[in-house]
Amino acid sequence: MRLGRVIRTLCIQVTWSYIWMKQSLNRAVAIFSLMVFALAFTGTAVAAPVAATLYHNPGCHCCEQYAQYLDKAGYDVKVVDTDDMAALNQKHGVPPKLASCHTMTIGHYVVVGHVPEPAIAQLLREQPDIEGISLPGMPAGSPGMKGKKQGPFVVRTLSGDVYGTY
Repeated sequence: MRLGRVIRTLCIQVTWSYIWMKQSLNRAVAIFSLMVFALAFTGTAVAAPVAATLYHNPGCHCCEQYAQYLDKAGYDVKVVDTDDMAALNQKHGVPPKLASCHTMTIGHYVVVGHVPEPAIAQLLREQPDIEGISLPGMPAGSPGMKGKKQGPFVVRTLSGDVYGTY
């Protein structure tokens, strides 16, 4: 009689342990499924790098540093040496007052100078009806440039309008 009670108690404990493990496994599967769903539908999936071509005078190190800055941000930047930046800028509709040490083509846009990556991301995301953007000159502290940032960077459209401040 006592042995029967012991066996019955063990069976109940084994049954409850099985039920508890099954519920725990179901919870784990549900949580994993939610995580996969969240990653798949919240835009955190890794996209292919955006291709860009950066034209610059040979030996300009700040241009190469700028290309590395964009590479680290997920862009695929091809650097091309050119001995005639003025002709290249003219071809792409860049006015002399908005020129800089390098000009980059990305998508169907032209990006001139040390433009911060958030401005490029905004340009590609919003797809405005403009030719491109520029951060004129070579401001200290801008991406690829040494020195301390002295104030906000004013990025302009190639028509000279303010595109954004970064």
